[in-house]
Amino acid sequence: MKFLFKILLLLTFNLSLICTLQGQEVNILHSGADPSGSSDNSTIINKLIDSLYAVGGGVLVVPEGKYLLHDAIILKSNIHLKGENMDKSIFFRQENEGNWANTKNQALITTVPSTINKNITLENIGVDGRFAKNATGAKGGICLRNCTNSSIRNVSTTNTWHGVAFYDFKGENSQNTISGVVSQNAHAFTSKNNSGRPRGILTMDNGSKVIGSKSIGAGTGFFADGNNITFIGNHAENWFEDNGYYLIVNDLTVLNCSAKGGPSPEKGFGSGFAIAYKKGALIENSIAENCSNYGFRIHVPQSETQLINNKALGCGIGFGIETASHPFPEVSNQLFFSKNIAVESGLHGFLFRQMSNSEVVNNKAVNGNQRGVTLSTRGAFALKEFVSNTTFKENECTDTQATKTQLYGFYDFSVNQIEQVEKRGKNNLIQHKSKTGIDEF
Repeated sequence: MKFLFKILLLLTFNLSLICTLQGQEVNILHSGADPSGSSDNSTIINKLIDSLYAVGGGVLVVPEGKYLLHDAIILKSNIHLKGENMDKSIFFRQENEGNWANTKNQALITTVPSTINKNITLENIGVDGRFAKNATGAKGGICLRNCTNSSIRNVSTTNTWHGVAFYDFKGENSQNTISGVVSQNAHAFTSKNNSGRPRGILTMDNGSKVIGSKSIGAGTGFFADGNNITFIGNHAENWFEDNGYYLIVNDLTVLNCSAKGGPSPEKGFGSGFAIAYKKGALIENSIAENCSNYGFRIHVPQSETQLINNKALGCGIGFGIETASHPFPEVSNQLFFSKNIAVESGLHGFLFRQMSNSEVVNNKAVNGNQRGVTLSTRGAFALKEFVSNTTFKENECTDTQATKTQLYGFYDFSVNQIEQVEKRGKNNLIQHKSKTGIDEF
């Protein structure tokens, strides 16, 4: 009986100890971390993470300081890495020091992708990869792999491959969130000519959200690939390799987002929003400015997609369909454009081709054709090849400039520019009268 009592007492004590440790806050300075930037902290921090993980998780507190890392920090389930402020608690890599040339870890802060990582939170820290623009052999800032119910919030990254990312989760709904993130200069590469160009903020996890975040100076501002992904209140600026947003998502939502290609139309790059290849997108209340290509670009065969109340300012083409490597008979079906406005477009305000069973209603093109009108750039609203069964009505074309550039309002190239009968528009309903510009349809 005494022996049994001792066993029960020991079990009770151990259970009490585990309950005390689980969820506890551990200050990394109390375990010998160096906030001066002089010595490596990766070993100490990873041991603390392992200790917390062994008892069910907890909070790892990172006070103000600069923390040198010779290797990646590997987060695990139920770990909360919490700094004081994104500008005060800084992790950084020193060039040519530590294991960075050899490690297979893809970021300064990451997870092991071979197991599902649950309930990870990372907040109030900064990460500086110290990789130069176009450098190779680069690492990401914060890349959390195979995670669920996890969040990255109020953090900053600079001089990295990807800035902040979630990827490798295979389930239907990750419930991962990126919020309040600032990624600057995600501008380095893993290898020369790597198609995985650097992205400021990336998610490839189904059911994830990106909210109130910024990407500045990245190869691509924001990138997503998957299902049921949401972007709300984000901003991309000064990307240099691709687009402000490149989104390949079924059931995509983009609300109140913005993309600024450069300080002027001449200095902008790429497209603001590239919506590509999938079905079921809603793009609403968003702005693209100073993009050399499109403000809002739809890639065939993107379908069942709505663009409502968006603005394209000073872009090459305000809104349009990109055929790229998807020739006819592939088309975009069931697109809906309404209450969008294109202002001072270099070429067309709106360009449609390889589109069917769609509606374009109550949109406006203002002061188009800033680069001049040629045979191939006629029309503030332009209809080119393979447009069918689509309604165009209650749209407005106007030019408020003293010297008009928008010489053609609504121009259907099927009238006298498309010679092949099979390429001409079919069964389209067009009701239009431009305020300024010649209409041909």
